[in-house]
This record gives sequence, structure tokens and C-alpha cells, in this order.
Amino acid sequence: MLALDAVPVNLDSMKVEMSMELKDQDMSGQSSGTDTAEQGDKGKKLTFSGRVPFTRVETLTQLYSLASDKDKTNTRRVYRIGNDIALALKIRNVKFTGRINAREHETLQAWNVSFELREHNSVAEQKEQRTKEQNKPEQRENTRLKQALMNAEEATQ
Repeated sequence: MLALDAVPVNLDSMKVEMSMELKDQDMSGQSSGTDTAEQGDKGKKLTFSGRVPFTRVETLTQLYSLASDKDKTNTRRVYRIGNDIALALKIRNVKFTGRINAREHETLQAWNVSFELREHNSVAEQKEQRTKEQNKPEQRENTRLKQALMNAEEATQ
């Protein structure tokens, strides 16, 4: 079962695949070392595939409508996801990404449909933002500068 903002997306024989990219870069140069530099955890991606019978054309129309919907700032809409694997992986918000495909099934009167949803504002991203905010240097009053400016002002009077 899949729901986006509480709107059910009914695919027959639905399959879900999760992928997550763990970025790193080889640091060994020309040697045989195995050192790498971590470059952060990227958002998880859910790939859904299934069938939509020709008799339920409204499901296909609805899916394409959800995928192409934009918000007030003309950016792709973020959806609250309802799905077992998304719940298990703590994915709460997603956006359509990549391609959405629908092609006729070879033997059945149905379309084979597939699409990708990418995690939006992931847990890793939230942690990184919190760390940046905590490590910001605190702005303190520069009392010596203030005093020098006051002294200069008094001297000009």
C-alpha cells in the first residue's frame, strides 16, 4: 500500500525497492591503500513498480498528476508518505524524482508502471543542519571598537 498526502496509489503486484548512496572518495592515490574520505549520506530513494489495469485509467491519471504537481514557488511538491518500508526507514517526506514510466504489459490488459520517490529533508540532512547551527561562532559585542568610535566622535566635537 502506498499513500501520498493520504491519497492512496493503488498498484497491483506492487514492488518497492530502497536505495541509499553513501558518498566517499578514494584517498589512496596511486597506491593500493583503501583509505576513503566520507562525503555524507545522501537521501534514500524508493522505487515503486506495479501494474494498473486498463479499467482503472483514473489511477494512472492520478499518478501522473501527483508527479507533476508543483507548489506555490513552482517547485516539485513534497508529499507525506504512507508506506510500510518508508515507515521502517523513517522516511516521512518525499518528492518525485527521475522518471515515471508506464508501458503496456505484454500479455495482460494493463500498464506496467514504475516511478521513484526521493526522501526530502532526510534525518542525515537535519542532523547536519543542527551541527552547523551549533558550531556557528557566536557574535559578541566589540566594546573596544565601540569605545574607539566614541572617542573619535568626542575628539571631532
